[in-house]
Amino acid sequence: MNAWTQITISAFANGIDVWTNGTKVWKANAGGAVIPASTSSFVIGENFKGRIDEFRFWNAEMPGAEPENLMFRNTVNKFHPKYENLLFYYKFDQDQCEDIVDYKLAYHGVPTNVTREAVTDNDYFKYRVVTGYSSFVRHCDRLQIDRDMHLMTNDLIILDAQVAGATGAVSLTYPDNQGTLSNASYMAEYEGRSGVLSLQGDGAGMNVGQEVLQDKGGLPALKYATIEAWICVGEWKNGAAIFNKSDDSHQFAIKLGDESKKELLVEINGYTYNFENAIKASGWEHIAVAIVSTTGRANARIRLYTNGGTTPAYANNISTIPTEDDFTFLNTSANAVIGENFKGYIDEVMVWGNSRTDSQIKQDAAGTSGDLTFPGGGDGAIYLLSYWQFDDKDNPGKNTRSWKEMLAQIRKMYDGYRGYKIRLGLISSDKDESGNKLWTSHISDAAWRERLASDVAELLPYCDGIDVDFEWLYSGDQRWKTGYGPMVEALRKVIPEDKVFSVSLHPVAYFLPTEYINLPDYYTFQIYGPSKTYFAYNNYVSSYNNFIKWGFPKEKIGMSYPTTATTGSVVSGYKNIVAANPDLATDLNEATMSGSTYTFNGVDCVKDKMNFILEQNSGTVMYFDMGNDVAVSNPLSLIRAANSVISSNVDTIITKTDSEPTSLPSVKRDEKKTTALIYNERSEEIVVTAISDAYLSRISLVSSVGMLVRDEKVSGRYYAMQADTFSPGVYIARVESTEGVDVFKFRIKK
Repeated sequence: MNAWTQITISAFANGIDVWTNGTKVWKANAGGAVIPASTSSFVIGENFKGRIDEFRFWNAEMPGAEPENLMFRNTVNKFHPKYENLLFYYKFDQDQCEDIVDYKLAYHGVPTNVTREAVTDNDYFKYRVVTGYSSFVRHCDRLQIDRDMHLMTNDLIILDAQVAGATGAVSLTYPDNQGTLSNASYMAEYEGRSGVLSLQGDGAGMNVGQEVLQDKGGLPALKYATIEAWICVGEWKNGAAIFNKSDDSHQFAIKLGDESKKELLVEINGYTYNFENAIKASGWEHIAVAIVSTTGRANARIRLYTNGGTTPAYANNISTIPTEDDFTFLNTSANAVIGENFKGYIDEVMVWGNSRTDSQIKQDAAGTSGDLTFPGGGDGAIYLLSYWQFDDKDNPGKNTRSWKEMLAQIRKMYDGYRGYKIRLGLISSDKDESGNKLWTSHISDAAWRERLASDVAELLPYCDGIDVDFEWLYSGDQRWKTGYGPMVEALRKVIPEDKVFSVSLHPVAYFLPTEYINLPDYYTFQIYGPSKTYFAYNNYVSSYNNFIKWGFPKEKIGMSYPTTATTGSVVSGYKNIVAANPDLATDLNEATMSGSTYTFNGVDCVKDKMNFILEQNSGTVMYFDMGNDVAVSNPLSLIRAANSVISSNVDTIITKTDSEPTSLPSVKRDEKKTTALIYNERSEEIVVTAISDAYLSRISLVSSVGMLVRDEKVSGRYYAMQADTFSPGVYIARVESTEGVDVFKFRIKK
């Protein structure tokens, strides 16, 4: 009475299993275990006074040998091994819907004399935080970080807030580089191109700041560069710049030269590269200037590509032959300006931190390159540092490759869902000449902490909170008291209660003074490392006990598991272990790769660690990181294993049950499709084919509740996929091709 009890009844031919709060009693030869055929309505809670939650009805036996399938303390997701046997499922969480939503979208309920309320008193069944770390770079090239992985991660931390160890200043990988217009304006359309920048000559330009093409932390080392743009010269003005980032010591500029020669000039650090007959005097033309080498022949280092990737022209005149390579412009503090004193029109300006090839530039010009995609895109997408498209009339200077826009794009992975947070992780890795991290020498400086807190406050409008990941301070270090604790206090003062504040600590570095412990919302303890010791389950348990002994409240303790593997000195990704051992047994925590033995946490070990959290009734779970796990569709996925015990509960948003759920993406009708999709019910096959000159590049399928069920890069003009494993329902297909994007809506019936 007046307390929650978990009840499961599983009917067999010769009796029933009755589970209460995880304890089973077998009733042999129990009568009435078979549900009779009836046309009467099915009623839950008839004449019942009390509360009911997590009601599930399975049309299959759930034998006692598979107790984890019953998920007494967790919600059920589509990767449950008997999900097809889940006939209907009521979580009672859809408070925006008048009816009671069936999460299988088959049998919605009509409430009578019923109210819904949040459950705050059920320690046996809690929604918990599942934290995953990633970064903008990982979200570019680790394609397994798909929507399913996001839906299993309700607290996403992007480790891209770089803290200067000497000053406490915070900067972001992929800086904003917002454009400020002078004597220039947005134009909706000009000669066939929509959303362009119109520049009026003298005094014209768009200042995009000094961080353009700077070598930033969090990115691979930048040695090369490419500037691309569509340009239309309105009036030829010698010296007008398409791009200019120059000061007294370093220059990188692309300018108009002699009009009679249709000349383009590329200036780099005092040297001028002349390209004659380079561009037209009028009409749209795509140009790209690439630094292709920092060694070798001088005239092979700068290339000009025009008209979207035709045979590249080389510099035919160099004012002075450089004696050595000197491309330190990448770190010049000069402001970059687009269209300086230019009269005409500019569109689609891209700044890359690598050297683009002619075939890549052709795709960039057409807008069909996968490297323009985020999230996803692959390795090449990492190097698109800035991208001004001029399509936003209210903000024509928007850099669509800024950290703000990238966060917004990641947030779209959760469209149609709720119950998640996207936060920024503070890291500080710069070192002094002796190799020591700088932040440890400055954290006790009040001015350093004030600058950090001030900069963090500026980030909060764009994210759901902050995580601090500073490594390392050990036992007995006075800076815990003089610096680290006061830093936590300073950050809490600027992080409001509606934003999440966490601190990441370690089994050997967790000695935050107890007077500060309750200030963060929780802690993400990193219980792993290069050492094999910290991968072991026993060490995991002893670490938890140490945290409790020090004074951390159990509800604030975020235990963790790694998606990395170690030899004891060399660290690799778990995904690499699986690639080398595709038939890896779930109970293994060691495997061989490239002749070396690696230790990791396998599927069963992760489940054991998650069950420990339930046993202790502690707080949260964290994994490091999304990019080193395998895809959720793989049964060896660790986040999938963790969610089978502790679910993220990222929830769909459904407001009506009399039609398609509102999370279903809206589809605009387009009669000029360049591809076609056919679903063959008999063969249970989906066929996509080109009906024009298009070539297929990517096919994505989304279910009616917004889940990404298939996302494949393809090629050619025809592609077929089996749909026999898909559940019945409505699906949306997004087909990308060289001619654009088509969207199809279709239904699978079984």
